[in-house]
Amino acid sequence: MSQQERRVAASLISALIVFAAYAIIMFGMYQEGRFAGSGAASLVGKSTIALIVASIVASIVLQILFAIGHAVATREHERMVTDERDKLIELKAMQISYLAFSVGFLISMIVLALEGATAPMVLLIIVVSMFAASVVGDLVKLALYRRGF
Repeated sequence: MSQQERRVAASLISALIVFAAYAIIMFGMYQEGRFAGSGAASLVGKSTIALIVASIVASIVLQILFAIGHAVATREHERMVTDERDKLIELKAMQISYLAFSVGFLISMIVLALEGATAPMVLLIIVVSMFAASVVGDLVKLALYRRGF
């Protein structure tokens, strides 16, 4: 597995772990009825900020652990080399991530236009769209690296 593939795998794993924890916590809050009050939108905003911070920290920690694990297993040191192929793969993944997020955002606006939709529900759909776009982008990167572009 190349260094780029390990980096993408670490990003994907950290995103899945952090979002799974976020989903469990948010579902617990929903079960407690904390989204029924007037501070529900603020609660979603605060939890989203916590999600972003946790994602960054988890990604950094997993990147370091993957690099250390690889160095210990192979006893070699790799330098980070980025070429045109890596930039093209990054661009293609970013385009597809943008498309995935745009679809999710459009869905959230449709839900908002319907009667009975609440602001916290729409905000949560947008957060899920951000997560889905991140995962889709990482999967595209993995597929393109495996294919050789």
